[in-house]
Amino acid sequence: MQPRTLASFTLTLSLLCGTVAAAQTMPPGSSTPGPQAARPQTPATPPRDPNGSPNAQAPKGTGVIRGRVSAADSGNPLRRVQVRLAGANVRMTRASNTDGDGRYEFSELPAGRYNLTVMKSGYVTLQFGQQRPFEPGKPLEIADGQLIERIDFALPRGSVIAGRISDEVGEPVAGVRMQAMRYQYMPDGQRRLINGNTGPMFNLVTDDLGQFRVYGLMPGAYVLSASPMMNGIMSVMPTAAGGVAMTSTGSAGSAPGAFDPNANDGYATTYYPGTANVDEAQPITLGLAQETSVSFSLVSTRLSRISGFVRNSLGRPAQGMMVSLRNASGGGMMSQGIGPVAADGSFNAANVPPGEHFIDVRPMGGPMMARPAGAEAQPTDDEFASIPIVVNGQDITGLIITTGPGATISGQLVFDGISPRPTNLPQPLRVNATPAEQGPGVPSMMFGPMSMDNGVVDDQGRFQLRNVSGRVLFRSGAPGGWNLKAVTLEGVDITDTPFDAKPSAAVKGLEVVLTDRMTTLSGSVKNSRGEAVKDYVLVIFPNNLKEGAVPTRFSRTIRPDQDGNYKISGLPAGDYFAAAVESLDQGGQFDPAFREQLKARAKTFSLTEGQTLTLNLELGQ
Repeated sequence: MQPRTLASFTLTLSLLCGTVAAAQTMPPGSSTPGPQAARPQTPATPPRDPNGSPNAQAPKGTGVIRGRVSAADSGNPLRRVQVRLAGANVRMTRASNTDGDGRYEFSELPAGRYNLTVMKSGYVTLQFGQQRPFEPGKPLEIADGQLIERIDFALPRGSVIAGRISDEVGEPVAGVRMQAMRYQYMPDGQRRLINGNTGPMFNLVTDDLGQFRVYGLMPGAYVLSASPMMNGIMSVMPTAAGGVAMTSTGSAGSAPGAFDPNANDGYATTYYPGTANVDEAQPITLGLAQETSVSFSLVSTRLSRISGFVRNSLGRPAQGMMVSLRNASGGGMMSQGIGPVAADGSFNAANVPPGEHFIDVRPMGGPMMARPAGAEAQPTDDEFASIPIVVNGQDITGLIITTGPGATISGQLVFDGISPRPTNLPQPLRVNATPAEQGPGVPSMMFGPMSMDNGVVDDQGRFQLRNVSGRVLFRSGAPGGWNLKAVTLEGVDITDTPFDAKPSAAVKGLEVVLTDRMTTLSGSVKNSRGEAVKDYVLVIFPNNLKEGAVPTRFSRTIRPDQDGNYKISGLPAGDYFAAAVESLDQGGQFDPAFREQLKARAKTFSLTEGQTLTLNLELGQ
């Protein structure tokens, strides 16, 4: 078969406010033919998987995608830009760096749809087909033997918020963590602040002059926060949730030992232009490749001391357990290490700012810990705890935390399909319990300490999940061509209904069913004049979903391929609404007002298991 060449695309980012500097003389955000790109004389870095090793086991084909990345402001080639290729319907992930001429290439690609992303420090991260900030990209469709070249990107510089943080008398404050956040609707329909930086999330701290630079930002409106590091220590570590805990608060007072008696006053997390109340924060609006300077002072507050004791379920001091403090609005990712539990079970925390927090207790070593060879298992090895606490400037003493194990859940993974049990199983194949709630304040892990075999499926399809806690959904990393069909517990369907895992509970009879009878929905969109539309967002959301069910599996936003066609596989059987809109902010599909407005003009459709359906729509419908 002779290779077929697709017309080139040069991608820049369309600015919502202001102007964009692009290398070409075309309108911002256009996808139009660019100059012919010569074949690289020296190949780019060989495709590698996310871990940096060659993706040798990925399926191979005969397709080729190549292109060039340049700076939007100058048109000069950009070297060492990371280009990531991820299969939309092919189990494949590759990564490559551009060469000295800014060129990249992916070869031996099987037919399918792919998502292409380019990223470089200091620049805006872009996806193929992306023309607006925080908009998902388009899939790139490639056929067997097809050559798709000149998939070029003109990367704009990321916007920057720079400035200086000072105390109440104007002195600089070093070591303050800076974060640019933006509001986004979450699956529960609530609008919350999330991290808005496409660059590094951590280590953006003020220097000895109190100066900072938050860079790599998309155009948009941001809420800037300044968080002094509690106790001078801020670490990145997963946190636990749930567990068994009994609490008792004592009267405010001074605690001996590790506390600094002079550390009663400090600074709260402060939002620009200088308020501790996030509702009073003033958004900072950025254009494309814009740098703005802001300076403000931290809000002074009384810091609290927290002290208490940690004991295990046998009533003994939990010596050696690690205690950390996590802000309830921090998304479960950033926590301040308090330190290990002392021999008598005591712990101390100083300089705790006002607010809602969690105190997390878990064994040393973090998650996925393995017991040393030859070490004897102890009854309390798997215990952990996480308790909420409200700090209002008063010291808290005499806090008693009791650790305990989470739930143990055992069950069976079943392959129910037309084909026999697949042989290309992920290694290891694992059943997971994932948080039913999403967004800031939800811990990234719903487990206590785990061994490497937690949730792993054996040759007979059996698995066991240990230390599960909180409201969870059960999922499995299905092999290519297979999808989740159902999750039942003793015959009751809980596929999309959160399961409340109780501490120390032993639960049996969980069945996770995978199927290869997957649905396929495809089609195109026309405008009111009957003309084909190539740039739109298709929104799909459930109709008649049972009460209490989490809608995540049933909700989709889809952008079309380069020919204006959309295709999605794996939607669960059910009743749906579908509508095509010109554009949609990230998370906008979860805005309750938007969904109600869309229902009035959306088209309804139903899918049965394994059904293939063509659904053509009109823009605005």
